Amino acid sequence: MRIVVFRVVFEYVFSNFLASFNNFVDEKYILSDNAFVRSDKWSLETAIKFPLFNRKKTKFNEVNRYLRSQTGDYSMKITGSGVCDRMQYINPKVYIDMNDGVIMEIYNNVEEIETFKGFHVFATDGSYVEIPNHPQAREEMGVPSNNEVETFAANARISCTVDTKMDFVISSTIENQTVDEITLALRHLDDVKNKINMNNVITCYDRYYNSTEIMLKTETLNSYYLIRGKTNTFKKQQQKMDNDKKTDETFDISLNNAKIKKFHDEELKKIARKQKSIQVRIVKVKLKTGQTEILFTNLPKEIATPEELKQLYGERWKIETDYDRLKNKLYIEKFSGRRRTIIEQDFYSHIFLLNLLIGIKHDAELKITRKPKETAKYTYKYHSNINTLIGEIKDQLPRLLTDNQDEIQKVIKEIMEIGSKELVATKIPPQTHTERDKKRNWNKNCKTSKSQGF
Repeated sequence: MRIVVFRVVFEYVFSNFLASFNNFVDEKYILSDNAFVRSDKWSLETAIKFPLFNRKKTKFNEVNRYLRSQTGDYSMKITGSGVCDRMQYINPKVYIDMNDGVIMEIYNNVEEIETFKGFHVFATDGSYVEIPNHPQAREEMGVPSNNEVETFAANARISCTVDTKMDFVISSTIENQTVDEITLALRHLDDVKNKINMNNVITCYDRYYNSTEIMLKTETLNSYYLIRGKTNTFKKQQQKMDNDKKTDETFDISLNNAKIKKFHDEELKKIARKQKSIQVRIVKVKLKTGQTEILFTNLPKEIATPEELKQLYGERWKIETDYDRLKNKLYIEKFSGRRRTIIEQDFYSHIFLLNLLIGIKHDAELKITRKPKETAKYTYKYHSNINTLIGEIKDQLPRLLTDNQDEIQKVIKEIMEIGSKELVATKIPPQTHTERDKKRNWNKNCKTSKSQGF
């Protein structure tokens, strides 16, 4: 593995980007004519900034604290319902465009990105988030109606593609829970190709993405995949390997009608019928538990050995860290409204905040002088305290969302300095591969539950 020695760079990327924030205060992101007027106390700029400032507390207190901080008028008041009525006219795409802009800036202009032999190693996976259990939210997010046989929790499906070495969220989406994972994975591939050179990307998937369609789609993009296989997939080829006592073989896999009928993408169906087969490398590796793990890939043997593939797949689990940050640090499930538009605003704005947090965290941790602690069983490594960084970012957002780049850079340096001093120790245990239960169908937050804030 090639480890890159970092220098502090992300503060410059984000300070430059945040200084251009007003470019996103654009009428093209208004969903209805005359929804905002210049004299209105809840202006377009105020509305676009609000999801980034929102601390997930009581709505009335939160919106008025924010409004007063923006206007300097502490006698000003606005109702929570009034804010929701206005926020429904803000296109969530504004936050998607923010994320796309900063990701393209990082991956096309920053050299200090950790890679595997020059390849970015991404992971795609999905999860569920709880949305407001209200008829309007359930209807607009496509939650099926409860019946005598089955109860459907108020959940939405989220899906992300994450850089396993850098933690940045490259692509993200929130959808109805009925939209399947393969469909979203194909969307991510199309999304990522518009931002990053796919020739230098390896995308990792767990066994729920055991799909010939993903394999073919990746190859049409001249890119690479690494998928955890199932024992009943390419069964004849796996049995041949067992009989021949081989652990690393490449096979021609027929793209027959049975496989093609399951494809989601009509264009890919045409390619599959014309191509008729696909080459898949099947690798069997031993885990520390003694179990055999099956991996499917199109990475050539000269690029990655079986042991390196096992390590790359093991790093895929870092995507769970970002989901934990979204749910338990940024409280993404405390949505500020029940309309689909507002749910999407909250989600995509918090993806942007997460990437900002990760960028500052990377730079702050370069300044940490405390050395890791070694014991017989674990290594204890020191990291910036995420809760502290989130609190600082939220507190300093009024200074960060200005057009004064020098001020923004000063604020980021202040936050980084705190991040390099306020530390937590994490123990690094031996690598394990425990499957996560993806079928959570309960509502963990009651309707009136509020976070403690930051």
